[in-house]
Amino acid sequence: MNSPTSAGLGRTGRAAPSMMAATDDRLTGDPVRASRKKVPTLWRRLLVACATVAATAAHAANCDAPTADASRIAIAGGSLTEIVYALGEQARIVGADRTSNFPPAALELPQIGYVRALSAEGVLSLKPTLVLGEHDMGPPEVIAQLERTGVSMVRVPEEHTAQGIVDKVRCVATVLGVPEAGDRLLAHSIQPLIDAIADLPERDTPPKAAVLLGLRDGAPLGAGADTSGDGLLAMAGARNALGDMEGWRPVSMEMMVSINPSIFVVPTRGVNDAGGLDALLDHPALRLTDAGRNRRVIAMDGMAMLGFGPRTLEAARELAVSLDTAVSADASREP
Repeated sequence: MNSPTSAGLGRTGRAAPSMMAATDDRLTGDPVRASRKKVPTLWRRLLVACATVAATAAHAANCDAPTADASRIAIAGGSLTEIVYALGEQARIVGADRTSNFPPAALELPQIGYVRALSAEGVLSLKPTLVLGEHDMGPPEVIAQLERTGVSMVRVPEEHTAQGIVDKVRCVATVLGVPEAGDRLLAHSIQPLIDAIADLPERDTPPKAAVLLGLRDGAPLGAGADTSGDGLLAMAGARNALGDMEGWRPVSMEMMVSINPSIFVVPTRGVNDAGGLDALLDHPALRLTDAGRNRRVIAMDGMAMLGFGPRTLEAARELAVSLDTAVSADASREP
């Protein structure tokens, strides 16, 4: 087995999401992949989306050493809640933010607000000994207020790559004082996914895809460079059609038509919030693209695809399979 520092994804045996039918929200189909493998390009593809955010934690708590007291943890960030459960340390969790929706048991935890809009009173009422947060937990004034109380805080760095997920697992395991559990999780759950993606064949021409959160104020909100959506596409071997812009931004009809994505990748909630697939694709910015004309929308669980916890590895593997379905379908229609 390779070291779990390898940057890759893998097959897991779960059914892959595929194209949403025009009158059906179900996901269907699996491709038959080519047998020729070109691993080196896959390694490059998985390193494309590095977006490391440097972060420091208050009161000397960091990713290199256990926190003095991690017996009562308030978590701000769904990927971290997912990891704590995967480590078997969920009994320490006293509260979590609204993005902590997996596993389902996490939905029963006391709420402390949204990851970027935490409530100081809500957090402190739970008497945590540790606040464990993703890189963007906030707002800053609440974080400062929490720091002044003396509670230990760890802000976990974020990198939108497979290696970033490995590092996140190691950080959480170290902070909680269970590095051996982290090693087991990496070896038995994470590494098999990482190994398997390295065996996926290279596409001669990566499909041009756009990740959209959905429609916001009448415009599609798309993932540019240095976003979780960009990292997801890189891991799945797709070219980000919106890669020339930075961050998450509204995309005008003119821009969308000019970049002309062949596939849209959208959280299931984004499709539902738009009123369904028909309503989403009826938006002029989407309707006039190849993806819109061919009704090529891949819908996935939002936190799985963009949270960059362990589930994102599998989401990227599933996306790669669905992209091949689309590429194969397009090829079969060519004269």
